[in-house]
Amino acid sequence: MTAKEIYENALALSLSHIDEEDDLSFFAVRLFNIMLAELFENNNSLRIKKGEKPLVQPAKIASLEEEVNYEIQLYAPMSYALASKLLQAQEETNLAAIYNNQYVTLLSMVTPAVEMEVV
Repeated sequence: MTAKEIYENALALSLSHIDEEDDLSFFAVRLFNIMLAELFENNNSLRIKKGEKPLVQPAKIASLEEEVNYEIQLYAPMSYALASKLLQAQEETNLAAIYNNQYVTLLSMVTPAVEMEVV
């Protein structure tokens, strides 16, 4: 899935509150990179559970046209997280909080616990 598709999902969630989409897309890449850093450990947990090697560093995008190379289970939480961040920027704090809660809920549902040896 591309960053633009996740961004468009986020816009759909907050459609009635969008005034200047061009301004939002300018900030969306930066907000997206913050979100990818936030989700880095969650993504690695999903990779480890599948028996794949964890990423060394968070993914980063330069444009919304790029593919997001995180696990597919994180795409829905990403849409809610980005919607929340965009709404916060527009000072729509109540709806932003609702979407942030949905993000946290979805994230907890998809992120597995990873067994680790305690030393």
